[in-house]
Amino acid sequence: MAGGTLYTGARIIRGDGSEPIDDGFLLVRDGLLESVGPMSEAPSDESLASVDLAGKTVMPTIVNPHGHIGYLKHGVTDAANFSRENVLDHLRRLSYYGVSVFQSLGTDRDDIEITIRNEQRDGTLDDPELALLLSAATGLAAPTPGSTNGGAFFAPEAILEVSSPDEARAAVRAVAAKRPDVIKFWVDSRDGTKEKLAPEVYAALIDEAHRHGLRAIAHIYELDDAKGVVAAGADGTAHMVRNPGPDQELLDMLVAKDVFVFTSMGIQRALPAGPGWLDDPTLLETVPVEDTSGVRAMMAAIPEEVDDRLREGYAVLERGLRDYLAAGVCVLLSADSGVMHQFIGYAEHRELEAMVVAGMPALDAITAATLRPAEMLGLHDRGSLVAGKRADLLILHDDPLTDITSTRRISSVVIGGTPLDRVAMRATWI
Repeated sequence: MAGGTLYTGARIIRGDGSEPIDDGFLLVRDGLLESVGPMSEAPSDESLASVDLAGKTVMPTIVNPHGHIGYLKHGVTDAANFSRENVLDHLRRLSYYGVSVFQSLGTDRDDIEITIRNEQRDGTLDDPELALLLSAATGLAAPTPGSTNGGAFFAPEAILEVSSPDEARAAVRAVAAKRPDVIKFWVDSRDGTKEKLAPEVYAALIDEAHRHGLRAIAHIYELDDAKGVVAAGADGTAHMVRNPGPDQELLDMLVAKDVFVFTSMGIQRALPAGPGWLDDPTLLETVPVEDTSGVRAMMAAIPEEVDDRLREGYAVLERGLRDYLAAGVCVLLSADSGVMHQFIGYAEHRELEAMVVAGMPALDAITAATLRPAEMLGLHDRGSLVAGKRADLLILHDDPLTDITSTRRISSVVIGGTPLDRVAMRATWI
């Protein structure tokens, strides 16, 4: 076969947990990795285009299995922002930052997400600038009489409300007819202001999802709710347990039942961390300073005692992450992007940083952000840099194993073998 591109001289982090190749090559042909290895084994073929990556590091692109697409615009999360145009804009922002797969969990409207997902799947929307979209379509939550439900605060009216096992099964059947990638449900009282799904209701919901060959992911915060949904057969939780964190019983349940847990740390970390991160030049490549003003004002308005509680609560999450890891729980990166201050594309890199700062080894965190979520999503053609997989490359100026924040100092992004024109992309936002 003629043609192809040979990337040479890079440090290669394969994403599968193996030790990096310090001076390696990647041969890309027809959108796939034909071979990967040390430079001593690089092919010699004059028909190949050559790209010198000496001094740079290559890792797989990021796979985020938890966010909400289409709602964030100009720094504001609102239902009025949701549109096909905004969803596509978010998919471009994701690719710009080297996030090649994004699963939106339960806040679709008018089947816009599902339509785009289907168009990508059947090839009618084939654009390397767009991250691959997966969708849970419409999620489920309990109704709160006289008020909105405890689902997504920015889209409660887009969520199906169920009060009984029969209603839950009927709702799951209706969602399953759209062939979503997963079923999402909320079990959250929102600090005692909302009704929660009762255990018998979410048990029926989970069972019906499984009858349709679909996984069920639970939004939970509280320890008892985590135990309840895991006991009922949930496949994963969209958040780690907040105060007091996981106990040994929950950890044992998660391991025994092979339930995955999404990190979702950055959304809690951003406020007590203070506004300094909003000045990160890599964020400002896609988000104008004026679009961060609302977040800055919110931070400035937090009373000191509330800020202290936020810090204490975040420390619980950090300890919890270490507990999950020590117990052998399957932990996956989850940025909960597209909500509030979780700027789409950039938030995934902040999440990686949060995981490592909390004590997760950088090599393990990268695997939890690439190969492991890809495998969980059934995307076995990507997630690691090995022969036969898609050439989805995140090429970095520096080594993230030395400084995890290097994942957002991007030299270039290659999606399916096609290098993105990030300069042209950036010009559409700034």
